Amino acid sequence: MKTSPFQIRLIAGALAALATIPAAWADDLLSVYREAQSNDATFAAARFALEAGREQINQAKSQLLPSVGLAAKANQIVGAYDPGHAEPMLGIAKRNYHGTSSNLAVQATQPLYRPQNNVVVDQANSAVSLAELQYKGAEQQLILRVAQAYLDVLQARDAVTTATAQKEAFSEQLAQAKKRFQVGVATITDTYEAQSRYDLTSAQEIAARNDLIIKTNALTQLTGKQPGWLASVDPKMKPQQPSPASLDSWLQKALSSNVQLQAQAEQEKVARYEVQRNKDAHKPTLDLVGSVGNTWDMNGIAKNGGTDQTRNGSIGLQFSMPLYTGGGLSSKDREAAAKYEQAKMETEAKRREIEQQTKSAYLGMTNGAAQVNALEQALVSSQSQLDATKTGQQVGVRTNVDVLNAQQQFYESRLNLQKARYAYLLASLQLAAAAGELSDSHLQAINGQLVAKQ
Repeated sequence: MKTSPFQIRLIAGALAALATIPAAWADDLLSVYREAQSNDATFAAARFALEAGREQINQAKSQLLPSVGLAAKANQIVGAYDPGHAEPMLGIAKRNYHGTSSNLAVQATQPLYRPQNNVVVDQANSAVSLAELQYKGAEQQLILRVAQAYLDVLQARDAVTTATAQKEAFSEQLAQAKKRFQVGVATITDTYEAQSRYDLTSAQEIAARNDLIIKTNALTQLTGKQPGWLASVDPKMKPQQPSPASLDSWLQKALSSNVQLQAQAEQEKVARYEVQRNKDAHKPTLDLVGSVGNTWDMNGIAKNGGTDQTRNGSIGLQFSMPLYTGGGLSSKDREAAAKYEQAKMETEAKRREIEQQTKSAYLGMTNGAAQVNALEQALVSSQSQLDATKTGQQVGVRTNVDVLNAQQQFYESRLNLQKARYAYLLASLQLAAAAGELSDSHLQAINGQLVAKQ
């Protein structure tokens, strides 16, 4: 097939638009996502948050196990001993003393009955589940953020390409209008109209180039690398309707499997355990405690001079029950109850939000597919109208303004078609995310519809 002058200008415009962007690599959507997995700071923070969350179960279980500690102390002691009944012969006499006393002991405690600890373990299990769901949500959000940034670059690049080709077309019309005016077959109005369209498109091209730089920087923020030429969406892409083609089915999926909704439900469970934990804080506790150690009394505090050494060991039960804490425990009860109610309301709010997101994504995909098909036909019609209008100008039945309008409509149709394709692809990912199904495979499916031509 012979390449048209318009296609030549289109390709040249695209290359010129990206000439100012250093090409660190030529890549596709999937490879950009892999870079973002390794370099995005927000996703890295989510990984560390998961690691921290998993440690909560170990901390909770440790409260059920014995605790062993080593304690040591050394004191300088100064005192005066005044017996009520002195017996000098027996060493019981008034005296002043000073010296050093030191102690070294190993102490152990084994909880026997602490209702709070059992609740803490259950709460920690929910907290770990919450951390894992939040990490899974971060993975899905990374996919959406990468896809959004990638498609934004493509859309901005299309705007530059279109503005460049449009400016060249208007430049040709401006030159023709000037020639026709010089030979007296057109009015000065045609020249002014062409000049106006050319100047406006020049301004639009500047704005489009600036937007391309901004969108490229946003993608760089995710990957840590400056992108070069990115694979484009194949013009032959045929959008598909969601499967199943039922909004109710997608809503059921979302309410049962949406990661954000599951995480919020787990957060509600953590809050419920906190209520129980604070209630159990009012109950008594019973521990098995034991210790073994040595005490050394030296200098003036030893009974017979030198150093006295005392060895001792003990084991027993320790009972504790809070009777009055200044209202602190009751206040924590009320705080936990209020936070639990807050979590329940947040779960309901998240449920409504997910329903809305699911409906929006479903409609975006279904209507987007129909819009792409309609705009493809509109582009064919616009091209036919442009060709016919140019022919009409040559035979004198169409004016220069008619040609300019037809060109404007053609370029707008082409740009709108590309926008609709990007919106459809993004809606397909958003629908999968709403249903809790979004994964690498969805990116691979879109990646298969990209073409790496430069």
